[in-house]
Amino acid sequence: MAIAKWATPSTRSSNILSTVLNSLANGSETATVTYDNSSNKDLYAVITIKLGSITPSTGGSITLRVTLSDGTDTADKIGGDLYTVPLTSGASAKVAVLNMVRLYPYSLRFSIINNSGVTTAASGNELYVRPWNEDVA
Repeated sequence: MAIAKWATPSTRSSNILSTVLNSLANGSETATVTYDNSSNKDLYAVITIKLGSITPSTGGSITLRVTLSDGTDTADKIGGDLYTVPLTSGASAKVAVLNMVRLYPYSLRFSIINNSGVTTAASGNELYVRPWNEDVA
């Protein structure tokens, strides 16, 4: 009988966010950034989002939206997979790690919805992807 185990995770990507999260107003969503999974066809990823220093409101959060392109058309920023993570209170840089984000074998689009209660920092915002798969032996 075959046994499924986690395969060794791939190397973490460089920061793919650029400046789209800089100074994003509360309640707004960033432009999309592309992560192409059409060649690697990874199943899952750990997504790390770093925010420059902010002081979120009580109950503040951010949401990662994952939409995709089927090679011809790209989905609108509605629906998709949503991953919400609460933010810690207090004035400081924030790190959110989203575990087991499902990837699809297409060119993916990531966007972030700011529900922190404040505008994001003008700099210091980053997004990293560390994909992995299962290994069946």
